[in-house]
This record gives sequence, C-alpha cells and structure tokens, in this order.
Amino acid sequence: MAFPASAICSLTSPVFSRSSTSNSLLPSQTNPITFCSSEYYSKPFNSYTSQHSCRHYSSCFRISYRFSDAGEGEDEAEDCTFDEAVVLFNTREYYKCHDFLESLWNKAEEPTRTLFHGILQCAVGFHHLFNQNHKGAMMELGEGLCKLRKMNFKTGPFYEFEQQISAALDFIYQTQIELAACGDDVCVAMDRSERSYQLLGRYAAGQLLYTLQLQADDDPNETMYIVFHPRMSYGGEPQKVKLPTLNATTQHLTSHGL
Repeated sequence: MAFPASAICSLTSPVFSRSSTSNSLLPSQTNPITFCSSEYYSKPFNSYTSQHSCRHYSSCFRISYRFSDAGEGEDEAEDCTFDEAVVLFNTREYYKCHDFLESLWNKAEEPTRTLFHGILQCAVGFHHLFNQNHKGAMMELGEGLCKLRKMNFKTGPFYEFEQQISAALDFIYQTQIELAACGDDVCVAMDRSERSYQLLGRYAAGQLLYTLQLQADDDPNETMYIVFHPRMSYGGEPQKVKLPTLNATTQHLTSHGL
C-alpha cells in the first residue's frame, strides 16, 4: 500500500513562482503562532502519479514555533549563518536550529525565504517526533516537504534532503497506520476505507515509539536511523529509516541563485 508523503501541504502550486507567495502561511514576528495548516488526507492518493502535487485542505490551528523563552539566544540567532543552522540541524539541535533559521527567514527574500521556511518546518517536525507528538511531526514534515518541492530542485544537496524527508515522512505515516491497525486483542485490515483512517485517532500521542540508532559503531559518517519501537513486538528486525541530514552550504545557495 502506497501512502503519500505529500498529502500534508498548504501550498497550492508545485513549482515556485517569484510573483506569488502565501505570507499567511508563514510565521511572522507580529503573529508567530497563528498558522493555517492541513490535516492528513483521509483517503490517500497515489504518491507516484502525483510526485509534485501539493493539495490544500484548510484547517486552522495554533502552533508555536517559539520553543525558547523570549530573548533567550536572540542575539546569537540574529548573527547566525546558514552554515551554522545546517550544523545545528545535522547534530539534532532542532530547538536552536529553528531559532537560527527563523532569523534567516526574517531577513531573506523569495525564493530563499520559502527554502528556509521548509527546512525550518522539518526541524520543528523532528522536534515534535522525538517529543511524542507524532501528528504534529507529520504535519510539519509534510508542509516542509511541500515547500522543498515547490523549489523544484532536480539535483544536489537540497534535492537529496527533500528525498530523505519524503522517505522519513512515509515511514512515520506507514508505522502510525500499522500501529493503529493492531490493538491488544485484534488487528484490523487497513483497506483505505474511512474507518481505517479514523483508527489513527490520537496518533499514539505521548507514546515513545521512535528512537535513534547509530548505523554501526565503526561508521565514520555516524549515520543515524529513526527506529520504530511499538508497544507490541511484531517479531523480526525493527523498522527503521535514515534520519535526514542536510549536506548544503552557503555556496550551494549561491549556486542556485539564492
């Protein structure tokens, strides 16, 4: 069964246009916590036939991008660079990475603004994931992925990052569906019906389901994997997916005219 990595999205066009932006979807200094987002689509469509399709489903809710206390680290973030933000993302300092990227976002112009926002939302998504807010993780990663796809990268580190985020989001969604289908006493067939997707319910909120695991002790790249650990063991090796990393620098921004 194929599940769409692009099913969560607040962007209505797949390719970036410098003349059309949706500022109402972006965090701002005047209103940083009002955010118009979307629910995970209840009837998944084939992600292979709509690779760059991002559909809009209105559902406003409130979410704060500001993890730290007001003023904490503000001066440091104000003088940050993109390279420093990348290091923070890759070392899983998602709190601080958010602050640095938001500072860069506030000063950037389109289309760089959209790129920074997409990476920022991915950082927020992983913060949610490892704090047991799985629904929030999927929503933020989905919206971040749509913004990355909107940039229409074809090759290079930003494209590779987009592909890794897509794989991670599909993994999280698939494991959430699997978890919802099987309870203590019975397993329900997930047949793409409305009832099947209603089973997601609270998305296992508050349960420790995802941990990090080093690929190998002698791995020089220190590749990390997200590992799914459900309450009930299904036997065999735990399911896992590579934790996305961003191998981009300021030079890559320049090479794309950003």
